[in-house]
Amino acid sequence: MTEKLVLSEKYFLAKGGERNCYIHPNDASKVIKIVHRNEKHNEQNKLEYKYYNFLQKRNKPLNHLTKCYGFIDTNLGSGLVYERLKDYDNKPSKSFKVYLEENIFTKEEEYKLVRELKDYLFKNDILFIDVDLSNVFCQQFIKGRYKLVIIDGLGARRLNWRFYSYLYSKTFTRYKIKKQWKKFYDNFKKYSTYY
Repeated sequence: MTEKLVLSEKYFLAKGGERNCYIHPNDASKVIKIVHRNEKHNEQNKLEYKYYNFLQKRNKPLNHLTKCYGFIDTNLGSGLVYERLKDYDNKPSKSFKVYLEENIFTKEEEYKLVRELKDYLFKNDILFIDVDLSNVFCQQFIKGRYKLVIIDGLGARRLNWRFYSYLYSKTFTRYKIKKQWKKFYDNFKKYSTYY
């Protein structure tokens, strides 16, 4: 029997609506997402894992998504392990929201990043549902070169019939992608100083 990984406050990174995020104690290049709600929750870990596997089976490129490594047993329950997004210099990447608030990019640079993400989502039928800007990080993968990477909010909000409809109905999927992209773009405009 494998021992449970022990997570403590010193590894705590962030709290979301349903999950807490911890740095992996044995591998700082990974994070572990643990459901923190005892009451009814949306099974976000199970849902994201299913969706990630669905994308892999269909050979979708994952270059704008953080890598998912599967489940691990911890003292706080079952956790889903993900890549911890870092820049080329090994510093943790920051959210796109932070870059917009600090006005780091020109209007053209912002538009190019957003356009690349849009093209990726639409071309590959990727369902980005929780379009909060804090769910999109901006990774400087080479000095002076950036890309947007989705770290959370994929697939659906709940593990129900809608989720499976998104997976197996292209029409339904494309309708949802368009709808959510409009919401994301509106969020982006709220934070960009150029709009």
